[in-house]
Amino acid sequence: MKDNAALKLKTIFEDLIRDRKRLVKVLSVAAILLMALILRIHGANKADVTVETQEATLTDTSVQTDGPDSYNKIIFVDLAGAVVKPGVYEVTSDTRLFRVIEMAGGLTEEADTNSVNQASFVQDGEKIIIPSKSDQTSVSAETSQTPVVDPTLGLININIASKEELTTLNGIGDVMAERIIEYRASNRFKNKEDIMSVKGIGTGIYEKIKDKIIC
Repeated sequence: MKDNAALKLKTIFEDLIRDRKRLVKVLSVAAILLMALILRIHGANKADVTVETQEATLTDTSVQTDGPDSYNKIIFVDLAGAVVKPGVYEVTSDTRLFRVIEMAGGLTEEADTNSVNQASFVQDGEKIIIPSKSDQTSVSAETSQTPVVDPTLGLININIASKEELTTLNGIGDVMAERIIEYRASNRFKNKEDIMSVKGIGTGIYEKIKDKIIC
């Protein structure tokens, strides 16, 4: 039986050789089918790569959005001073001071905003005091009675000294002097140690200037 099958195949092959046109046609069809199969496999692999790339992109995006340093995280700010409703407010980390003031019912008539930057971003755990005009009047009155520099000892009064006078202190530059002035606008220095409440002034700088200042 196997011999018969082999004989039939041989006969078919010999017929194909004799009929060249038929042979060319069969080979062309086979080539087309093979090419279609190759293209289909290539397209499937390309689609798999595209899907994996999209999944990787989505994964990266989610990590960036939900990470611990997310820009819009919830923070709490303590607003006090010359506002209608002082208190602690829950906001997001991209909130500016004027928005918190609006949440507090706005400023009172006595509010003095000359030393307050309402466009600044608030920080988590920050206590912000809006000064009143009466506070500024009190400081002005004391300024006329208390010298900036003690004439006897040459000490600088950190409550009323100018930026130029503050920068004469060891370790106090322009930026630090501005921070001192901004801080005292709403927080009067009651003793020399209070100057360490100013951002950037630690025990190291304080030890350098403590014998040169008064309040």
